[in-house]
Formats: sequence, C-alpha cells, structure tokens
Amino acid sequence: MFKLTFLIVSLVLAPNAFSATIVFSDDFERTSLGSDWTVNAVESGASAAISAAVANSGTRSMYTRGGIVYVTSRAIDLSASNFSELSIWIRMGSDSYSERPSSGDDLEVDIYLSDGSWKRVALFEGPGNSSGDIYNFSTALPDNALHANFAVRFHQIDGTSNDHDYWHIDDVTVTDYDVGPVVNGLFYDGFERAALGTTDWSISKVDSRSDSSIGTQIASVGTRSMYTRSGEIYVTTRAIDLSPYDFVQMSFWVRSGSDYYSEWPSSGDDLHAEMLLENGTWQRIGTYLGSGSLGGDTYEYYARLPTNAYHSNFKLRFHQIDGSTNRDFWHIDEVFVGYRGPALTNIDHYLLTFSDQALTCNAQDVEIKACLNADCSTLYSDDVDVTLTPSGWTGSDTVTISGGTANVSLRQATTGTVTLGATSTTPAADNATQCIINGGTASLSCDMIFADSGFVFSIPDFLAAKGATGIAIQAVKKSDASEACIPAFASVSKTLDFWSDYVSPNSVGRPVSWPVVVNGVSIGASSGTATPISLAFDATGSSIIDVNYADAGQVQVDARYSGSGVDAGLVMTGNDSFVSRPAGMCVSATTTCSAGDASCPKFMTAGTAFPLSVQAVAWQTDGDTDFCAGNGSTPNYSATGVGLSAAVLSPSPANSAGAVSPASYDHGAIAAGTHSVAISESEVGVFRFDVTPPSYFGYNLGVFSSEPIGRFYPDHFAVSVSDDGSLAANCSTSTPFSYSGEEITWLVAPQLTITAKNSANVTTQNYTTSGYLKLLVDDIDVANVTADSSAVDSGAVPLSITSIFNTGTLNTTSFGELTYDFSPLDLFTYTREARASINSFTPDILMSVTDISDSDGVAMSSSPLTFTPLANMDIRFGRLWLEDSYGPEIFDVVMPLRTEYFDGTRYQINLDDSCTAYSSANASVSPTTLTQVDTSSGVVISGVSGASGLVLLAPTSVIGTPDTGKATVTYATPSWLQGDYDNNGSFEDARGTVSFGVYRGHNRVIYRKEIR
Repeated sequence: MFKLTFLIVSLVLAPNAFSATIVFSDDFERTSLGSDWTVNAVESGASAAISAAVANSGTRSMYTRGGIVYVTSRAIDLSASNFSELSIWIRMGSDSYSERPSSGDDLEVDIYLSDGSWKRVALFEGPGNSSGDIYNFSTALPDNALHANFAVRFHQIDGTSNDHDYWHIDDVTVTDYDVGPVVNGLFYDGFERAALGTTDWSISKVDSRSDSSIGTQIASVGTRSMYTRSGEIYVTTRAIDLSPYDFVQMSFWVRSGSDYYSEWPSSGDDLHAEMLLENGTWQRIGTYLGSGSLGGDTYEYYARLPTNAYHSNFKLRFHQIDGSTNRDFWHIDEVFVGYRGPALTNIDHYLLTFSDQALTCNAQDVEIKACLNADCSTLYSDDVDVTLTPSGWTGSDTVTISGGTANVSLRQATTGTVTLGATSTTPAADNATQCIINGGTASLSCDMIFADSGFVFSIPDFLAAKGATGIAIQAVKKSDASEACIPAFASVSKTLDFWSDYVSPNSVGRPVSWPVVVNGVSIGASSGTATPISLAFDATGSSIIDVNYADAGQVQVDARYSGSGVDAGLVMTGNDSFVSRPAGMCVSATTTCSAGDASCPKFMTAGTAFPLSVQAVAWQTDGDTDFCAGNGSTPNYSATGVGLSAAVLSPSPANSAGAVSPASYDHGAIAAGTHSVAISESEVGVFRFDVTPPSYFGYNLGVFSSEPIGRFYPDHFAVSVSDDGSLAANCSTSTPFSYSGEEITWLVAPQLTITAKNSANVTTQNYTTSGYLKLLVDDIDVANVTADSSAVDSGAVPLSITSIFNTGTLNTTSFGELTYDFSPLDLFTYTREARASINSFTPDILMSVTDISDSDGVAMSSSPLTFTPLANMDIRFGRLWLEDSYGPEIFDVVMPLRTEYFDGTRYQINLDDSCTAYSSANASVSPTTLTQVDTSSGVVISGVSGASGLVLLAPTSVIGTPDTGKATVTYATPSWLQGDYDNNGSFEDARGTVSFGVYRGHNRVIYRKEIR
C-alpha cells in the first residue's frame, strides 16, 4: 500500500515548452553505492547495498532490508531552482527474487528542507497489495526544499534481520525546470468568507443529504475552509483557461474530519480530487481514504500539471464518495492554480516609440518596451533598470521599466537631430535598440529632430466616431530669453497641411484604412497626400480643431506649415497621437428569445458549439445600450484573451450555472468587423452570453451582453437499468410457479434511470427544473413481448407470450436524473396452446426499451435497451381433473378434484399447488333430476382436494326421478387449467361422472363372481 502525506501525484507528466535539467540521477548500474549515498543501519542485520535481483532500467538497483536503516543522498544544490521534481522507481520485495516485507516493515521517503528538518513525502507499506508491487513515484518539491543542501532519504522502518523484508529502489532523479520565480495566480481560494457562492464553485449533490459549504472547524491558513460531508457530492471550480500557458502548477490542502472539530469519515467515505482534461474526461489525481479512526490526517497536494490539462475549460473538483447525515467531513483549503513564465533570460531588445518632430521648448514623449522576442509580442515582466541616451530625460537618464513598459520624455535645449538609445546591465539586451517613428515599422533608425518652432496640440482619446472637439493647437517658438514656448503666430489665419499616420495597427495586418477627419475634412494618410486646412490663430497663437475617427486604434495626426511671402523658408511641424476605442460590442446569435424563459423554442443542444457573433462597434449616441442597432463597425479593433462567459437567465433558480467553452478568444482585426466564435454552453436553459474584452490601451471597455439565447436542451439521454425487476409467481406456497395461460404480474417492477446529458456526456442538471423537463411518461416506448427467449416447443419454436404494458411513473431523483418505474399493472401471459404442453421451465422474458424521446427530439443514446427480469419460478402446463365418483342413492357423494401439470411425458399431480381454489358455484350437473350440486368450496392442498371436493346431493333428496343412474358434472374451469380431455385438439372445461345406486364394491376387492 502507498500513502502520500505531502501530495498524491498519479500524473504522467509529459514534457512541455520549458527546458529541464537533471541535477541528480542514479540508476545504480555498479557494484557499490559509493560517495553519492550514506548508509546508517540502526539495527543489527539491517543493511543497504546494490544487487542484481531486480531493476527498472538496466540490471541493478539499490535495496534496503533487515530492519531500521537510513540511506541518504549527498547534498544536491537546488538553490538556483525555481521548480524541481523528484521521481523514484520502487518495488517491494518478492519471494521470487528477494523476500516480501511483512506488515510494519514499511519504507519511507523523506526530503531535507532548508530549516534543517526532514519531511516525509511518501510511505510504502508492507506487505502491500501483492508481492512485488511496483510504484512509480513522482512529486514536485516544495519551495523550502529548493536550497543548496537538499537531500533525499530512504528510511526502512522495520524488518527481520539478515535476508528478509526487502525494498528495491532505482532511477532516483531530481529534475530542475527552467522556469521563472514568479507564480502568477489564475485561481485561488482561501475560503475566508461566510458563504461559498456560485462564482468560483458549483455543487452537484448525488445524495440529497450531502452538503458543502464554508466552516470554521479547521483551516490551513486563516480561520475558515471549505468542507464536504454527509454523502456523495461533487464540488467543482469554475472553468480556468490554461490554454495560453506552458507551465502550470496546482496545490491544495486536505484534512479529514476529526471528532475534535467535526467528525471523521468512516471507511468508504473517501474523497477524490479530480481534474478535467482537454478530451473531456476527469482524471483522478488524489485519493484520500476514510480511515475509520479518529481522523484528522493532513495532506498537501503540489504538482505540475500534465500537458493534456492545458485547455480553456480546465476544472478541479472534489468528489466525496459517501457519508451519513451531518457526518463524515472532509476539509479543503488553499486551492491554487497558477502559471510560471520562462526563467530569467536576456532581453532581446528595447523598442522606443515616438514622433520624430520635437520642440526645444517642450519635452517630447517616448514609450519604451523591454522585448523578449524579435517582434516584441512578449515583454519582460520583471523590473529592469535602463540607461537612456542622449542625456536630458525628464527626472533621470536612468529609468525603471516595470511590467515591460515605461513612458518617459526627452528635452533638448538646442535644435538638431539626436539619436535615442537604451542599455541595461542585468539582464542585458542581446540586440540593438529599435525604434518605431511616426507609426512606422520598427527599425534601427532612432533619430529625433528638435526645432525651435512648431505646433503643439494634444488630442484626447475618444470613442470611435464620437471624436474630440475644441482641441487647442498652438503655434509656438522658443523664447529668445528662455527655453519656454511662446506664440509663433498671433491674430492671423494660416493654412496648415494635415495628414495621419497609423500607429496601431500599423501597415502590417491592418484590414482597412479609414481617414481621420479634422474640422469635418478627411485628411490624407501620408505627408505626400496632406490636406490643406485654414486655421485662424488668436492673439495667444492658438486655434481650435475638431478630430474624429470612426475606427479603433492608435493614430497620429501631423500638421505642417510651409511659409511663403514674409514667412518664406519657415517650416513648422507638430503631431500628436490619440486612441480611438470601441464604444461597445454587439453580441448576438442567429436566434434570440426575448421571453428568456422555458417558453423559448429549442435552440441548440447543450455542449454543442454554435456561432456567437461579436462585433466591436463605434459610438452612435450617448447612453446607448443596444450596440447591435445602427452602430458602425470598428474593423481595426483587435485584442487577445477576450473573455467569454454566460449567465443563466432561466431556470431561476438553476441547479447549475453551466460553463461556456472556450472561456476566451482572440479578436483579430478583420475587414468585416464581426467575429464568429464557435462557443458551447454545457447546461440546459436560456442564457445571456457576456463578452469581456481586456484593457484597450489602458481603457476598460466594459462587459457586453447578448439578448437571451436559448433554449439549450440536452444532447441525449443516458439510459440504464437500475432494477431489472422480478416476476411474481401466482403460487408460492412451495416451489413458486405459474400456470401457462395464467396472467403474471411484477413482484418488483423494473426501474430505468434516465440521465439528461450534453454532447460531452456531462449531466445537464437544469433539465429537471420546471418547464425544461420535456420528457413525459408516455414518451417511453417498450416493445411488446411476444415469445420466451429460451423455452421452445417440440419443433424448437419459441413459446408465445402476450404482454400488456400500462403507463408507469416518471420521477425526478436528482438534478438532471429521472427514474421510470414500470407499472405494477403490467401483465404477461404465456399462450396456452397444444404446442405449449412441455415440461416446466423458468421464464426468460427479454424486455426491450425501444425509444425514449422527449418533445424536443432528445433521445436515448443507443437503442434498444434490453434486460431480463428475475424469474424465481416455473411455468407449468396444467389442467384440472375431476375424479369419477360413486355412491348409493340415499347418500350425498363427494367428487374430489386435483391439479396436474405436464412433465414432458405425462400429467402428474402438482404437489406444489396449494393455491387453486374451487367452488360449487362453478359446477353444474346434468341431469338435474338425478342430483344437484350442494354448496361447497375450498383450496387444493398439494394439488388435491383430499376428502373434500364438490358435493353431489343424494337422488332421494332431489325432486324427480329416477333415483339411480349417472350424471355428468361440468366445472367452469379457468382457461389455464382447461384440458383436452377428449383428445380433439381443443381445450374444454373439466368433467366427471357421478353414479348413484351402483354398488362399487370394496376397495380391496379386485374381482367378484357369484357362484351358483
């Protein structure tokens, strides 16, 4: 048996995009342990060494045996590591190659922490499940194990001296992953609040008594933790998008309940931790056993996730298997999922973005980025100190870049051209500084031109198509007395040339190029196509312009004045950039339903992708709430990681909020302006789909919602037989049986479990809410049973059956799950015909559920569903027999009855029949002038009426003549007991003859003759 006290890892960890370095490895392919290991045998007879008894790789492995012994590795330097894993192959001894350890002869794996203590991470228990058990153990090392003197230790706890109680160890490996030190959180819950809520967690109760919430009984950190208790229950995180990442780690804390603070889980009341993989299946990563002791065991999980967990709908769930009401607690705390970036590397280059036209009387703004790759799509996220050139930067020539970007400004007192640059020491940049000038492409040219005169204006950012008005543009020049800017024009009109430059998106990947509008005039897109606009400058050298742009992006507006006449030779320039952002997003589907409730027509099966249209749009009016009505598109808008979510509108309250997939998408610039996102909703209901774009040039655009979309309905029904049911024998006083031709009912009616599923085969819990349950009891079709599946006549033809199925009952048992109980009024009858006269047999009735379809067309996933009810009885081909009777005419005569069945050769008394009743009311006699049937009734015992039976009155007491002779007694026989008494091929009522006035003779006299 294998116990993990630090974490439980059952993952096959595939390589990822990060490089890994093996810092320690030992495959023991030698004859002695050497300097990598130190052996400390505490007990006499205990030892550790290398042998060729068994191995994982190669032919040799290390072993411990015989008693208490410690084997400790040399110090392993992990001080430079940010994340390391330990992996070990361990095999229990076996009598076939060493000797199997006994109970208590366990092996413990310990790691040496930075505080000088040893921590147990695994315990392998003897004698295990079977001799020679193999364990492939792997664990991530905690942060306090990443130090210069890390070591791993194997500790055999006990054993019998000398050649007994072996553990074999091979391929001990410590691997360092080349990841950064910063763990970026994607999901965290420390449960330090009063209620669990529905944002981060969803609860699915299998047992109605089960429960999950937040309690103050115990915690890992703080005073609160989440608990599960009382029965089977699932508690699942929201979807966590891991698709953008290459290295994700997960951790959580689990503690079993204890009578000291809650209540310990009993044996079988286990807790499973499971994760959702990209193929839609759940993989168990932790099993925590209900101990049946006082509980309180603590477990810490810490592991790197495998590559098949890196998808947009990753989830973690805790599944308690069983429990009793208000008992059997599990406590969960400090649930964390986070990613690591690459290890610290040199910066690829610095990128400066600016306008090259600057004024000596004004500081010029510059944006600087620390790029990790050539196209600067990835930024260096940690702080880095950068020295800028030339001298003259506002504040200091040395700036600190945080998060990859910084905004600075440069001032120069003299005209001319300066070349901008950036250098750093730790980390250094591998390549030369690049610059984007006036919205162009990145290049090594980084010149900025300072002039003594020019135009200064600042265009505020605005909503696309709304624009900005009243923008002051100043014609300035450097003062002769100082470095301050003074008016260059005063109380005069001048014609300026205006044009625009696209900054973002630039010429690469820009689907459309719409013009910027200045004072109502569309200006050119380059200096060669500049548009002249006359401006009136006031006494302060200022004029006013209005700027508008109908698309989204960052754009630069350039202004230039080329003098003539008295201004001949004067050239003044200026520019400024602005951000035009979308006013909102139109989120729509091909079909919406304004009612937003169960009355909506069916739209899409849950879990199946449908096209959700998302269009970034421009401003139309202030206070606009409907961005799908008349708003223009902004085709140049682009963003990565646009969030997708949904809110269930109906049912309300809902059993489940459901989940959308994917959780985000990338919105690229597109000429049509509209993206069609293939999205799915896992649940049943009507939903509002929300789109949350990321920050756009620092602006929070908001959350944009669709009209109600739905109704979503299940993809299929998963149908299973929860109870095969059993047939009721009509007579069970001895060996149970029913007669052929006799109606048979249920002893226990069968039961089906019908679970509504989405296309990923996940239960749609909202299906069973009011209005969404479209399955009616009459929608369940069961095929008539026409023949027994085993019993055949002499010609090998199956025996015929007639069946009558009545409407059963349909009940909701849990969220998304129903049960159908067959009707107790259902009937089966074996057809009573001549060919059915065979020996008794056990019924073999094959039931077939041919179709289960609701009004939406949701059907069972596979049909037919067949099953065979239990039949603890025989079917017997029977008949009723009336015995011929005799008596004097002065006495009543009793005519006995008996029930018989055919045994394949002949009829014999049915000794198991103590159920068949008889009554004189069913008997008649002819002629009635000889005798009549007296009142009598009874039940056969062991197939016979014994001394009882039908009573025929003495002829002397019956009016009429004669008083002697014979009469025929006919009994109105149930159809299943009729017989072919006259061998004419048809069944008739039982008959017998009664004789009066005829001397029957003594029972022991065989023959009598009178001697004369």
